[in-house]
Amino acid sequence: MRRTCVIGAGPSGLAASKVLASRNVPFDCFEAGSKIGGLWRYGNDNGMSGVYASLHANISKESMSFSSLAMPETYPVFPHHSKVLAYLEDYATSFGLHRHITPGTEVTSVRSLDDGGWEVSHRRRGGTDAEAETRRYTEVVVANGHHWDPRLPDPAVPGAEGFEGPAVHSHDYRSPEPYAGLRVLVIGMGNSACEIAAEISRTAARTYLSARDTAHVFPKMLLGRPADHLVWSPLSRLPLPLKGPAMALLLRLTRGAPAHYGLPRPVRGPLAAHPSTSDELLVQLARGAVTPKPGVSSFGRETAAFTDGSHEPVDAVVYATGYSISFPFLEPSVFAAPAGRTELYLRTVAPRLPGLYFMGLAQPAGAAFPLLEPQAEWITDLMEGKVALPSPADMERAIARERRRHDKTYVSTYRHGIEIDVRSYRRALRRELRAGRRRARGALLPLPGVAGPAPAADAA
Repeated sequence: MRRTCVIGAGPSGLAASKVLASRNVPFDCFEAGSKIGGLWRYGNDNGMSGVYASLHANISKESMSFSSLAMPETYPVFPHHSKVLAYLEDYATSFGLHRHITPGTEVTSVRSLDDGGWEVSHRRRGGTDAEAETRRYTEVVVANGHHWDPRLPDPAVPGAEGFEGPAVHSHDYRSPEPYAGLRVLVIGMGNSACEIAAEISRTAARTYLSARDTAHVFPKMLLGRPADHLVWSPLSRLPLPLKGPAMALLLRLTRGAPAHYGLPRPVRGPLAAHPSTSDELLVQLARGAVTPKPGVSSFGRETAAFTDGSHEPVDAVVYATGYSISFPFLEPSVFAAPAGRTELYLRTVAPRLPGLYFMGLAQPAGAAFPLLEPQAEWITDLMEGKVALPSPADMERAIARERRRHDKTYVSTYRHGIEIDVRSYRRALRRELRAGRRRARGALLPLPGVAGPAPAADAA
């Protein structure tokens, strides 16, 4: 009997569940936490949420909405995390998803079967392997997120093990109170680093923000509009060689030169990296409450040394150094994301693993929510045979071409391994849907099943 497994009930898993439920596709959704919401549930008892108490979305409510349900008009432009969670709960209720979700259940193993389909083992969170249950599924949708597995500098900064003050990853940061009166070093310059440094600086004795490469810091509002709305503005339709300089000019006119805030001039253009958005940091830099520093070269017991030769006394460290993309239920030999890169066709399909799909492994400059339902619709079309994939070899060639384009556009760092341009991704998905329908009409393929041989994907 055909049945699909969805792993995770955060935004990606909920979008997949909504589409599957609307198509009457039988499925189970397993969520490790006792409630839905993923990283947006503050203090999630699955231990995977890095949301801190004061966090607000840095993307506007319009840009964060799923395509089938808008955020309430009463929400502020940049909603608090509690409002985003309430929106996700309303989404699940509106589409009757709770009955499909088994909370408090962690998936421990996903294994392909020789005769087609997948074997999924799961257990109650905190249970033993002996208590695990196993079930066969025709397809598996992996939606476990990519902002839950803290990544520290590798190799570690020399002397880090001898530093005597508290040192935590931003995943474990919750509020600034423990840092009152201390000299605090925040490492990184992504969104979390910028916001946490600004927040800590209000009560800390000194706050340092260390970054190997200075990022462009975007204000949340530009020209009276949320900055993320520029994704849909005429600016976004410019050719790429013109888009970057146009954005740099706009930032300079509205925010001023980085030197006004004590920041070095960024080496790269504003669109070569994932944007760091923070009004608060710019204010605190201008006030001198946050001191920018280059990369950390080493630690002493109570000090940090930097690549420019300077030293500072430091009482505490917050590593805002990002997250690893990991799948603890998959053997690395089956699928992994080395260096933050995924070998997936349209960030979704592993070419030689029929019936295994990935949701939410595309990081746009804006919010990912609007991309999730179209991605889930395509996955469900594939399950139902309405569209067919290219051959594995053709998909691998397409992945290689996209990798070359990606490397010419974005900074070659772990953080940018799954970075995408929203418009380009939407166009590619629409093209694939049209081509997939033609393939399906020309050669309808059987679905991967739990009985009988797996489909000959090369025939697609």
